This record gives sequence, C-alpha cells and structure tokens, in this order.
Amino acid sequence: MSAEVCLHFAAIFLGFFLKVTAAYFACSILNRLFSKPRQRFIVWMIFLTGSAAYWLELVIGEIRDVASRTVEIANTQVSTPSVTHSFLLPLAWSHSILIVIQALAAIYVLVFFTLLGFAVWRHLRMRVLLSHAIEPSAPLNALFADSEGMHLSESRISRTKLLVLPGLKSPATAGWWSPRILLPEVCEQIGPTPQVADVLRHELVHVARRDYLWAALSDLICCLLFFHPAVWKARKVMALQAELACDLAVLETRAGDRADYADSLTYFVRLRMLQEGFSLGVDFAASTSLGLRIRTILTTPEPLARWKACCRATAGFALIAAVGVLSPFIALSLGFALPVVEHVSNQPSQQFAAARLPNARHTQRRAATPETPRDSLTTLPTQRYVSETPAYTMTSSSSSSVVSAGSEQESLAWQESQPITHPPSVSSVIRATLGEIAARGTRTGRGHDRDDH
Repeated sequence: MSAEVCLHFAAIFLGFFLKVTAAYFACSILNRLFSKPRQRFIVWMIFLTGSAAYWLELVIGEIRDVASRTVEIANTQVSTPSVTHSFLLPLAWSHSILIVIQALAAIYVLVFFTLLGFAVWRHLRMRVLLSHAIEPSAPLNALFADSEGMHLSESRISRTKLLVLPGLKSPATAGWWSPRILLPEVCEQIGPTPQVADVLRHELVHVARRDYLWAALSDLICCLLFFHPAVWKARKVMALQAELACDLAVLETRAGDRADYADSLTYFVRLRMLQEGFSLGVDFAASTSLGLRIRTILTTPEPLARWKACCRATAGFALIAAVGVLSPFIALSLGFALPVVEHVSNQPSQQFAAARLPNARHTQRRAATPETPRDSLTTLPTQRYVSETPAYTMTSSSSSSVVSAGSEQESLAWQESQPITHPPSVSSVIRATLGEIAARGTRTGRGHDRDDH
C-alpha cells in the first residue's frame, strides 16, 4: 500500500471523526429538548447505530474501490459530495506517514478483535453461569406471576422465566429471545415484599423494551468505534435513559408510591456495594447516576404546555435538518505537496523562454532554420573578387584622382587578358596592403633625401 493510499484513508478517518463529533453535539441538544427518557433513548440509539452503519459503509466501500480499480486511490475523490478543507503535507514525510498509518491500522484491528473477544467471553460466561441457576421459591413465583399479569399484552413476557442465581450482586435481565430475570439469593431471604415486587416490574419493563438486545448492540458498536470518545459517552447516557424509562413505567402503575420505589432502589444499590459477587446482563442497581434516578423518581412531572412542546419539536426538526445539510461539507482532503525547489528553479527558465519565444509560429520558424557558426576575423569570407585596374592601383595622388577614357579601355583589355583567379583571403589582402604601405614609405624617404642634397 502506497503512502498516498494511506493518506487517503487517514483523510476519510478524520472526516468521519469530525462528523460523528458534530452529530454527538446535535444529539446532546436534542437530549435537552426532549423531556421523556424514552425519546432520549431513541435519539442516542439512532446516534450509535447511524455512526456504526456510516463507518462500515465507508470502510467497505473504500476497500471495494481499492480492490476493483487499477489506479491509485489518491487520484480518486473522497466519497463525500464536497470537500471544504484541503491540507498538503511535505513529500519528505511520506515514508514516516506510511509507517505510522499502517501501524495505527494494525492497532485498530488488534484492539477491535480484543474487545470483541472480551464480549464473546462475557456471553459465554453468562451462559455457563445460567446453567447454575436454581428455581425460585413458590412465594416468589406467585409474586412474579402477579407482576407478569400487568404486561400480558407483550408476547415476550410469556417467554420470560424467573431464576435465582447464587453469587449475583443485584437483580438483572439476561437474554432477549428467551429472557431470564435473575435474582440474587438475598431475595429468597427477603421474601415476596413490595421491594422485590418493584424489582420484578422494573425487569419486566426491560424485557418488554428489549433493552438487553440494545445493550448488546451498543457493546458491539463500542468495539467497532472504540477510538471515538463520543460513542462511549453515548452508550453510557443511553443505558441511563433506559433505566429512567423503566423507573417511570413502574411508577405509572403505582403513582403514589414514589418514595417506596426510591427506597427499594437504594436498598439494592446498598446490597450491591456490600456484597461480593458478579454482575450479568442489564443490572438493576449498576447505574452510576443513582442521584439522578432518585431525583427523577421523587419528582412529579409537570404537564408541558402545548406551545412549548411545539417549539421544542420545531427546534428539534430544524437541528436535524441543519445537521443533514451541513454534514456533507465536513470533510478533509490530504495530499503531498511537491518540492518548492522545483517550482522556483523552473519558473525563471520558463519565463525566459516565454520572453525569447513570443509565439509558436516564430518558434517553429527559428527551429526550422539551421544555426550557422559565427565568423571570426580569420575565417570571414570576402566579397566577390574585383580585379584591380590602373584606376584603383596605388599610384600618386594626381594619377588616382583623374581617370581617362583610355585608361578605362586599357583596364577592360587587361581584365579580359587576365586569367580567372580565386578570391584571396583576408590575411593575404592585409599582407599586401601592409607591404604597399611600406613601399610607399620607402619611396617617400628617398625623395626627401634627394631634396636635401
């Protein structure tokens, strides 16, 4: 895998991280707009399942593209409709980035299968522990039958079975196709009290809501998206909203017993903290936000005005629409920048060539004309040789200034009688000229000597 391909996957990962973060903040706002725990639970469940589905679609789609295309994935566009931010990294970092991204991918695969292995181990451990469960006493079975009669409309309730599991810390629900409500051994000592009846009603609501299935699905999503803190936070909030929804569902059947139900919750939380043992499934007293649950139980909900409900619903739909419109623009594009030296070195030469070659026609004409070497002083060819005549010979100044007709005829006759000669070179002309000048100087010197005598 090349560095460009790894950088492309890194850009996809960062874009996914930013989009999930934006969706998390949007869900946090929706969590404040909705007043019912069931609505909040649905919001966080949609967030978790949507994030996991989007991640799987990105990874599977990109792997399919890499396997089917022969060109590098760096030349393809990001799978989002538009990219708003592009970042270029130095080309010298390509080797280091390749090593780092491949190491992170290996770490992701290792951690994913490790967390998935722990989840499978917990499931197998639960099945082993359920094999050691015992049947409850007759009074507890009668109490369970009375509590079950309140939810006969749910088909899953008829398949639910009550068991007592030694070593269990607090009541819990396990399984979703064949649900099991598990009670600790201390419930046999307490007997069929209102506290145990509240616990049984609470667990039956969990069965009706399929909370064990949603909890197992959220655990699997956390294994897949363990690198994002928002996923773990959403899972925690979703579990809390599920407990609050079950608490309010129990209080709907006994609206005047809010304090007794809060006392039952604190009693089993205290037992869970004091006893040694294990926890399974959806734990009744495992919520960390015990204070929030007690405040919700003790607070009588006030009816919400119609206009407030309409305003909250409108704001919620507007927020969802804004996230849907803006999320495609939250994307990154990463690439390697070319070395700056090449641009700087090529730019002056290109400008110089453009200045010397103003147009293509002129360039072609100059390319078609062969270049001839420049002549030096010794290789410079002379013009066509013109034979000397008496009119142009170096004679006295009087004879050279006047040319007669007879001399012209003599010159023509002399030219015809002369054989055709090759043109002399520049060096021979220079030597002849210097010799003539020296001869004239000698004759002039002799004339001056005769005058002196």
